[in-house]
Formats: sequence, C-alpha cells, structure tokens
Amino acid sequence: MNYKALRFSLLLCLIGLYGCQTQAPFDLGRLVNPRMSDEEKITMILEDVQRGMEAQRVYQVLSHVSRAYKDRDGRDFSALQEDLNTLMKNYRNIRITRTPPRIEVRGNRARVTDTFGTIAEPVRADDFPPVNLQGQVILMMEKTGDTWQIIEWGPIT
Repeated sequence: MNYKALRFSLLLCLIGLYGCQTQAPFDLGRLVNPRMSDEEKITMILEDVQRGMEAQRVYQVLSHVSRAYKDRDGRDFSALQEDLNTLMKNYRNIRITRTPPRIEVRGNRARVTDTFGTIAEPVRADDFPPVNLQGQVILMMEKTGDTWQIIEWGPIT
C-alpha cells in the first residue's frame, strides 16, 4: 500500500469514528436545548459528522470542527479540509458503525473515546485500496458558548 493510500485509509479511520447508526435527520433545536447535557450535545454532533461522512458532505463535517483545529500529524483546519475533499473525491459508499462513545467533560473541554468500523469503496481501485478498518480514536472538543467543536482527533497512543 502506498503512503497516499495509507494516509487516506487512516483519515477514513479517524473520521469514521463519528456518529452512531441513527439515520434520523440532525435536529439543531435539540442541540441548543439547554436541558440537554453536554454529553448528549456531543453525541448529537458526532452523529451529524457521521451522516456528513456517509453523505460525502465535507461542509457538514467541517461545521463541527474548530478553525483552531490541530492534530498530532500537524494538520490544521485547512489541511483537514483539503484531505476531506480528496477523500470524498476518491471514495464512495462510505459506511460507518460505532459503539456509544465514552465522553468525559471537564469544564469547557471534553475528551471522547470512540470505537468504530469504517468501510469504503475506492472510485479507482488502481489508485486507492478498499477500506475496511476498525479501532479506537480520541477526540478533543472545546465548548465556546453553547457550541462544542472538535479541536483534535487521532489514534489512541
């Protein structure tokens, strides 16, 4: 497997962690409902990210990512956006399954441990391998006002 294919496989793996198997439309009203716990709000965000990935809507995914995003690979928001656009162009039929995440909220920060499975078919099999990944990742999230956003994600190390 070449480096580019491995990188996109890892990106699918990292992104695949979001959302549960729910197919209901995203309900923004529930997200800003003050009676919802932070854990419930974060869970809904992750569900919407999953739906965005499966529908191949880059901006739906990025709407939950902070402009201050920075991951261990050195990617910032712009680099993540570029990787997502390339991923969506080169893969189809992205399917994600997850178990309920473990969410630890501490003030305006949250740490999410997520277990997932991701499958995707390449548009051009000669350039990219099919994806069939499973594993765990960590997301760091930050709350500004009533809005939670992803500030980092990556493998558990």
